[in-house]
Amino acid sequence: MEGKFNLQKIDEKRYSLDVQGLACPYPQVLVMKALANLSPKDVLEIILDNPPSIKDIPPTLKDRGHQVLDILHLDAGKWKIVVQK
Repeated sequence: MEGKFNLQKIDEKRYSLDVQGLACPYPQVLVMKALANLSPKDVLEIILDNPPSIKDIPPTLKDRGHQVLDILHLDAGKWKIVVQK
C-alpha cells in the first residue's frame, strides 16, 4: 500500500502526500504517519479523493494540535487539505 503514497518534499518546510484511491482509514493513517516525520511549522498538502476522509481528517488534525490552513476542492472528486504541524 505505501509504495506510491510516499511523502514528497515540495520545497523548504513544505511537503505533499497524495492518498488518492485509498478508502478510510488509510488516508488518515498515512497523514498521521507523514506528520510524525515532519518538523514543527512544516506544511503538508494532502491530495485525496475519499469524501469521508474530507470530513474526518480535519477535525482529527485539529484535535492533535495541527493547524488546518485550507481545504480546497480541486476538481470533480478531488480535494487538497493544507495543514501545518
